[in-house]
Amino acid sequence: MTKKVEVSLSPQTIKTIVLILLGLFFVWKLSDIFILLITAIMVAAALNPAVTWLHKKLSLTLSAALVVIGLILPLIYVLGAVAPNFISQFPAVFQRISATLDGVSFLPPFLRQLDFSQYFQNNSSYLLGSAKIIGNFFFQAITFIFLVFYLLINGDALHRLASFSIPNHNRRRVEKISAELMRISGHYIRGNLLISLICAAVTFAGLLILRVPYALPLAIFAGVLDLLPLIGSTIGSIPAIILGFTVSPLAGFLTIALFLIYQEIENDILAPNIYNKVLNLLPFFSFIAVIIGSVLLGVAGAFLALPIAAGIPTITKYFKADKHSPQKA
Repeated sequence: MTKKVEVSLSPQTIKTIVLILLGLFFVWKLSDIFILLITAIMVAAALNPAVTWLHKKLSLTLSAALVVIGLILPLIYVLGAVAPNFISQFPAVFQRISATLDGVSFLPPFLRQLDFSQYFQNNSSYLLGSAKIIGNFFFQAITFIFLVFYLLINGDALHRLASFSIPNHNRRRVEKISAELMRISGHYIRGNLLISLICAAVTFAGLLILRVPYALPLAIFAGVLDLLPLIGSTIGSIPAIILGFTVSPLAGFLTIALFLIYQEIENDILAPNIYNKVLNLLPFFSFIAVIIGSVLLGVAGAFLALPIAAGIPTITKYFKADKHSPQKA
């Protein structure tokens, strides 16, 4: 005879489960806002040293405003001066890629018949014709800029306000953890931007020397994709390599060599020196973190994966140190 096992849940337990489920639901529904806020916090942490340096001679508000203006002016220039040329050239880039693939006899028929230029034109016309998408993009961009600005001004006050809600016996530990996480995030953002600029410059110079057409848009494309760790640089090199083979087989193989040599220099020399061991992660764990981040949150998840993964050992270290510290009588 089998015994029946009865599970009884108290009203308090049911209330807790419901609150947890509601919390998870709201986090899921507001995931875009959380991603925007986390990214803004990381960018503010990266810009904070510049604000601190200017604040020695200027007011905090003016220092933050100058730093934010210095951040957005290059973006405005890229959008106003470089982007139209970039967009106008890319249909021709995709048309040449499609023509090159069509002439390769050993490729499967579905690859040879891909019309990248038509796909680009269809999607670009859809994006340009969608006022909602464009409006949403500019709204998020303006929101992001103001978030960064206010975090630079009120970051310390917000930090103190948040610390008041933490019990006294945990406050010092949480402050140490948050300071270390901000240091990791800021160093990662600054390093990632610098490496991407170097990637774009080296790619542009190399493609000009090899006389690969559309060197500027291909270099910008490679630099932007290089912001994504591990996988971005490989994806960013594909259009340039294909167009290299449209010039000549030698140019194609030299373009492959250009990207391979640069990647070795970036991985073995640039990244270790620029990041200065802040992202102390094994390549395997870095790859897994990027894959998980991209699956959960797309491009934003891939971008945020490494600093989040690098912060986990920091949190673990402080909890272990607190656990093994001698207890006060």
